Amino acid sequence: MNQYSDFISSIYSTAFNVQNFDRLITLSEQTLSSETAHNAELQALRRECEKHVIEAEKLLDQLPTAPDEDLQKPVFFVTPNGKFENPNEIARNLLKITHGDELAARPDRDAFENGRNNIPSDADRHIAAIRLRQDGTGKPVILIPDAPAPDGRVRYVGLDAIWHGTAEKAVQALYGLTPSEAEVLGLLMSGYAPTEVADSRDRSVETIRQQIKAITQKLHAKGLQEAIHLARAVAVSCQPAQTSPELDRRRSLILQDGRTLDFHEQGSPTGHPVIFLHGCLGGNRLPQGADQALKAAGIRLIAPARPWHGQSSGHLALLNDPGLYAKDLLALADHLGISRFSLLTYDTGSIFALTGAQVLSDRLASIVCTAAQPPMRSFSDFASAPQQHRIFAILARTSVPVLRYLSLLGDRKLKKEGRDRFPETIFTGSEADLAACRDDEVLDLMWTGHHFHVENGSDSFINDCRFIASNWSENLQKPACPVHFLHGTNDVSIHADRISVLATKLRAKTTWIEGAGHALPLSHWKPVVDALIEDLSSRQNPCR
Repeated sequence: MNQYSDFISSIYSTAFNVQNFDRLITLSEQTLSSETAHNAELQALRRECEKHVIEAEKLLDQLPTAPDEDLQKPVFFVTPNGKFENPNEIARNLLKITHGDELAARPDRDAFENGRNNIPSDADRHIAAIRLRQDGTGKPVILIPDAPAPDGRVRYVGLDAIWHGTAEKAVQALYGLTPSEAEVLGLLMSGYAPTEVADSRDRSVETIRQQIKAITQKLHAKGLQEAIHLARAVAVSCQPAQTSPELDRRRSLILQDGRTLDFHEQGSPTGHPVIFLHGCLGGNRLPQGADQALKAAGIRLIAPARPWHGQSSGHLALLNDPGLYAKDLLALADHLGISRFSLLTYDTGSIFALTGAQVLSDRLASIVCTAAQPPMRSFSDFASAPQQHRIFAILARTSVPVLRYLSLLGDRKLKKEGRDRFPETIFTGSEADLAACRDDEVLDLMWTGHHFHVENGSDSFINDCRFIASNWSENLQKPACPVHFLHGTNDVSIHADRISVLATKLRAKTTWIEGAGHALPLSHWKPVVDALIEDLSSRQNPCR
């Protein structure tokens, strides 16, 4: 896996070197000021890049699929000679497995040996599940093995804990198990041996064996493994759709044209409605501290996933007119029974809010824009931004195929390098944002937000780049309601002058957040909530 990751990274870094990009930026900027200046050289360079893209994509298509490094589960290999290979970060931290470790040196080696000697067909893989103990907590971790590869290696992947209260009730109703038997079955399914079940329930081993006999008879199973197989099938089939407060607040709306609009809520369920339009980073959630502050202030934050993001469907018409998204917001407000609402935006979300304000009309009370993306009049607007940001802005205007290719490689690079390297890749050149990501919660929101954005492919990122690189203000009119910009003094992605120009055009209020970078609503959420509270307190003077 390390070799694969290094190979992807090398393509990422050599496909477009610094000199090529600097030349491309220069040519693109000069072409904007003169339709003929350097246009032939620019087109030649673009064709050369796109030719490389075609060849590189063919090469990538021929590569073997890299091992699935599920970032929420432990993944690792065991070689025929009994060594661990390529554990992912979760396996290293959770199970203290290190590349090159000897299986024979581990106290749980017997579990691995039994698993390797009893790997059934793909359909019944989970029968061979083994249980290890988490380092430190002692909680069980369930792992299932793949069939051995041609070289004899066995890959182990963590299994989500799927036994739950609904499953216990289901096996009682379906098969007549007693509550005690259902609990025993759940422990067995979770990888506990009969002796360990006896210890945990303070019963004799013989009592547990009698219960196992009764369970297999009631399930009409040939033995314990088949009973466990059946129990897992029941648990999966009746898995509750919502298993946590976080998921309880995630819902979907089917729009009139059949598209899906996914949304999430935070704050007070009955408070003043504020629709949060997320950016190109960070997902559609604010930190837990902000959630508590919103509840205390009586603010209901409704955060739709914009088209192409999360589970929300794409909408090609938006590429030419992002203001059309206002119709989706009206549909969401009607669905929730909301007559009037405010908008809170982050980054790219400001584009949709400001271009759609006229459509929202008297339904819209106010707009608060954090770390907003102003219109990009020319490439000089990004001249002071970190190089990786300039690159994507340039490609969005000059070559979408090259942008697609680079975003694919970048996504692979991020996933292979993992959570801890994420800030370095995304925020190199921005000390404020690198400092913000030292907060574990901010880093988690950024990291999970990345997966939220590319959940259904890279179109979300590519299209956001196109919005960011567009001059969307040509027909922009001042919204009928108040507009308030919050921007970090240390935001190197969006220069302060660009915010000032846009705020002046809209006659908007501007607040500068000292020390904040582009991750402002995640790292400095307090002034954001304060701005919403201020907006709410001034509601006695509605927009005209």
